[in-house]
Amino acid sequence: MAVLKKLLVTGHLGFIASAFCNRYRDRYDITGVDFAGWGSMEENCPEGVVDIRADIADEERMHAVMDDVQPDAIVNFAAESHVDRSNEDDSSFWRSNVMGARVLALEAMRRNIRMVHVSTDEVYGDALDNSEPWIETSPISAKNPYSVTKAAAEMLLGVYATSERHGLDVVITRGANTIGPRQFPEKAVPKAVWCFTHDIEFPLYRTPARRMWLHVDDHAAGIEAALRLGIKGEVYNIAPSFANEQMTAGVIGMVRDIIGKGRVKEVPDRANYDLRYWMDPAKAKRELGWEAQYDLAATVQDTVRWYLENPEWLEAANRVLEGNR
Repeated sequence: MAVLKKLLVTGHLGFIASAFCNRYRDRYDITGVDFAGWGSMEENCPEGVVDIRADIADEERMHAVMDDVQPDAIVNFAAESHVDRSNEDDSSFWRSNVMGARVLALEAMRRNIRMVHVSTDEVYGDALDNSEPWIETSPISAKNPYSVTKAAAEMLLGVYATSERHGLDVVITRGANTIGPRQFPEKAVPKAVWCFTHDIEFPLYRTPARRMWLHVDDHAAGIEAALRLGIKGEVYNIAPSFANEQMTAGVIGMVRDIIGKGRVKEVPDRANYDLRYWMDPAKAKRELGWEAQYDLAATVQDTVRWYLENPEWLEAANRVLEGNR
């Protein structure tokens, strides 16, 4: 693979992509492309990253961007990512998550460059009845429109990678449940910080769910390792140690303990509700030399501390969230 100097990073105004850009902006020359839609924050744009507004599903526009930037690789974070919204209307999910991935893949193939596609543990479905954690060859069994679109994109890219006609150099990462700074407050932990600091009851789903809680900096490091060392056509689980698995209610309790106050209320489960995500990260450690550095306590503490120290960001994000409803 060619030396990687210039990256096109999609979704850079979002949560995980902005963490990736912040972490690696001194290692790479990064151009960010973002539609500035739901969950995007202008405040997230890292210093030194070229900021371009574009819809990744727009073939003509992205072709022009690629001609201008001439990157050595594409890292695709851009996605519509909230299950509840996908249950209500999945049209934008198909455009961004599937058609957008297709357009980027076509550009990568045209230029013979690598593409890293950031996917999710949710494509596996529900691990509640599993006797063993998911490995990368475990069956895909997506249960909601969001995860179905992510799975569809993976399948399409996989065909492009294995087809002699296409030959796409793609690596796919499936990330665990990620928390950290700059996560949009429709997600559980920043929403809990907002609720508890504003004397609002946090809505907790009635049925307990388990997740593997991954710090966003660990997730970014796993993606960068996949970019450099991932094998063409392979999938990698980017997940913390099994010790980081915890009930959502338990993590919300940790948030409340750090803040020192907070109330929760039980609400009905959402539609297509997966109760457990459980991945084995052994392949990423073996082939990429990557493993998560944050344990559960440090992951939650660092996350909550950032929101408490940056209340203006959380206020601005909550205004954006309320304005989008």
